[in-house]
Amino acid sequence: MHMKSKILLYIVAGLALLTASCDSFLDKEPDDMQTLEGVFAKRTTTEQYLANVYSYLPEQYDAVCTTPMYGWPFVPASDEAEWGAVRVYATMQNGTLSAANPSLDFWTPLYRGIREANVFLSHIGECQELEPGELESWTAEARYIRAMCHYWLAMIYGPIVLVKDEIIDVNATIYRERDTWEDCVNWICSELEDVALSLPIEQLDTYKGKPTKGAALAYRSRLLLYDASPLFNGNPYFASAKKKDGTPLFTTTKDPEKWRVAANAAKNFIDMCESGVLPHQLLTGTDEENAIGKTYKRVFIESWNDELIDAEFPGANNTYYTYLLEQGPAPNGDRFLNGHATNCVTQFQVDAYAMSNGRYPITGYENDGSPVIDEKSGYTESGFSTYTVPTFDINYSGYTGEMFNMYKDREPRFYASVFYNEGVWPHTVINEPVYINKYGRDGSNSTDYNRTGYFVTKFVHPSSTLNPYNVNQDRSWANFRYAEILLNYVEAKIELGELDDEALGYWNAVRNRAGVPDIDDDELYPEVKTDQELARDLIHRERQVEFAFENLRWFDANRWKIATETNHGKMYGMNVNISSASALRTEYYQRTAFETRVFLERQYLQPIPQSVIMKNPDLVQNPGW
Repeated sequence: MHMKSKILLYIVAGLALLTASCDSFLDKEPDDMQTLEGVFAKRTTTEQYLANVYSYLPEQYDAVCTTPMYGWPFVPASDEAEWGAVRVYATMQNGTLSAANPSLDFWTPLYRGIREANVFLSHIGECQELEPGELESWTAEARYIRAMCHYWLAMIYGPIVLVKDEIIDVNATIYRERDTWEDCVNWICSELEDVALSLPIEQLDTYKGKPTKGAALAYRSRLLLYDASPLFNGNPYFASAKKKDGTPLFTTTKDPEKWRVAANAAKNFIDMCESGVLPHQLLTGTDEENAIGKTYKRVFIESWNDELIDAEFPGANNTYYTYLLEQGPAPNGDRFLNGHATNCVTQFQVDAYAMSNGRYPITGYENDGSPVIDEKSGYTESGFSTYTVPTFDINYSGYTGEMFNMYKDREPRFYASVFYNEGVWPHTVINEPVYINKYGRDGSNSTDYNRTGYFVTKFVHPSSTLNPYNVNQDRSWANFRYAEILLNYVEAKIELGELDDEALGYWNAVRNRAGVPDIDDDELYPEVKTDQELARDLIHRERQVEFAFENLRWFDANRWKIATETNHGKMYGMNVNISSASALRTEYYQRTAFETRVFLERQYLQPIPQSVIMKNPDLVQNPGW
């Protein structure tokens, strides 16, 4: 759900009254719409219905996923993270996912969202109490939601049934074939581009989080990049999926010009921002702030900053939201009274971060999982050194103590995003090492435990406290930010073989803001402009680090068709289950497999639920399922 600021109040307070007074009209289908007659007679109930339409957009910050049809699983299901407590998305990791057991069903809820948007659009003109401009603005919002429900269906399932403006019977089924991938992309992108003309450049403070012109065009940019990528651009694996008349659902002929379409979409967005038409820009700071990761950190703890193109805010004092950002990833020892120790980072993600000099330390892995180390990076993963832990406060020098050399001299985004054993928690309450191993003071218990030896601290506010639990730092969640538009453009230019100075400038702007040197620095990768394979590898790494834990890695690895390697096989962390408290330094700091994952080629697309297929024999299942 996409409950934001004022909208939240309508869903909690108004919708319950509305559904009760209107005989549960939300469950009614097109042939029983008489209960809606009174809903659109009044402005208040019309707006409440719009709030209901918003509720079908995913809450992208919610990766807990405790029950089916709930949550957004793409961070812990990817190779960047693991949640300690068992969740329903585990079938996405262990090979037991099937059409009969789809783990998380997005198909029906998103189609219901499309239906509710269309019901709203077909009735909003009946309301005579609307204030000037509301008919146009609410119509645009409902069209945006309808387009985004189609968008997420396509991102998760590939070709879908395009409903467009039809009011469908969701409880029964949609009795027709899937549209082709090309038709889906074309319609969704066209609709987002068209509705952008009617959406505001910015929303008033009361309605922050509602869609804007930039949000519509940003998601269009992402979908076009997805369309140009190997998963959908000439992928022979999908050749068997066809309509009844033999029309392929997927185009299996590679079209390099799709990268140009993606590049143009991103560049047009950039041009609108640089000319002042759109208000978005990289959040910037001083060189000193960049160097310690403070500017990067601010993106995630300052609400509604200019880098955020689409964001959501569940509301002030929302304890579940603050739990997800603060309490979930906190250690559960006696100094962290409410920590649940569940949001764990994989060793693979730790390895992805560059050194402070800008070079990536790990270039690959041996068959036994041991890393191939770039000797020029200065990286080592043996021994300990005295080191001052970077801080996000330029007036505080940070804690100085011993740390494992693996974590020494890493780039600022590492310290802003990942917590490691014997590190210092990113607030000012406990200025001493934290021990998260099995026998450590801040270690595990039998319910929630750290499985990898690392926590996600990217969204932990430096001013929050957990002893006692007291989080007063409300902030919005970034669904889409300007840095992604810049790197979308860079990636498309790389694939076109046109990585010029302009594109490099955008790439380096993202790196410099994070306190990392230029990618083409003479001491780093000066050959990046001429070596396309190297450039491709480096932009993949850049995205993995810049957007860590922001719901992008799953989709990126899928569209690049690398998830069968990166999310398949043994997953590593540190050896959290040491034999005794005295064995910390001798046993803990060893790469240790915490689970073995299964990711087969068919998993690049989720299976359409078998219950849906059984109702509609015209639906063709995704290949492999």
